[in-house]
Amino acid sequence: MNCKEKKLLFWFDFWAFNLFFVDLLNLEVKNIWINNHFLKYMLENLNNEKIISGIKENGYSVIENFYDKKDLDFLKNSFIQSLNYIHKSNETDLRKKYYEIKKFNPKLKSHFYDLMTRDINMLKMIHCEPIINLVKEFFNTKVLFSGRPAIHVHDKENDKLLDAHQETNQIARDIILFWCPLSDTNEQNGGLTIYPGSHKNGYLEHSLEHPLLKDKAWTKNYTHIKEDKLKDYKKENLEVKAGSVVLAHSALVHSGYPLKDKDHVRFVITERFNPLDKIPFLKKEDASLKIPYVGVDYNKITE
Repeated sequence: MNCKEKKLLFWFDFWAFNLFFVDLLNLEVKNIWINNHFLKYMLENLNNEKIISGIKENGYSVIENFYDKKDLDFLKNSFIQSLNYIHKSNETDLRKKYYEIKKFNPKLKSHFYDLMTRDINMLKMIHCEPIINLVKEFFNTKVLFSGRPAIHVHDKENDKLLDAHQETNQIARDIILFWCPLSDTNEQNGGLTIYPGSHKNGYLEHSLEHPLLKDKAWTKNYTHIKEDKLKDYKKENLEVKAGSVVLAHSALVHSGYPLKDKDHVRFVITERFNPLDKIPFLKKEDASLKIPYVGVDYNKITE
């Protein structure tokens, strides 16, 4: 921590200390969030206007170093404890522990993947006030819904990558995708591919059948856009530092690019923030909670 940051934190602590005593004097003090890391970030770094402008113009924006090493280590440790519940060992490296469990019992490894969407430690990190307030401001709403928190785990097999797609099958038509890697993403570690500006043309037709594996794909909902519909777009492989957050509009075309480091495992935490807007489920009696992947013209959903 540099001198500037220390000085800033000193004044934040001083401010919080004084507010505490104001409360003791029975004066009304509301919504005091005393968390040094997030306070520092909100007031020094988080520029909502710039981030929102980036999402509107490019379809995405990157908030650099939103979480620090302490935050990431805390979450990694939470994952390690769950993996240790499957098969206990002294391994403290998340990547090595993952491969240990994959070798021990691949089915239980998949159970871990499904259960971590309910890890309160992860949800607390994702559902933090700066991010929630930013997304509310973007959509000009006071109400948000959690669409699908998840972890994405990509190992040396690169068999869980999705082809180019948009973030559909959500409660609302338009949502914000939250994407945060727990380690640096780059050419060796793989990462997120985006098609800048593709969101401006609305939602494209998707298919659920894997273009190569067909019905033998790892998921029955292999949502993707056929290649011939992407010829007018340029793609870019993002290099995102661990703890940085990508916020993307649901209509932004994106995919994953593979890792090359055979010892690496890419853990990414994600969420889909749904605003109280364009939700068929609250307007039509026969509507499903989530809008189907296919068979619906997303561009015609207006309420």
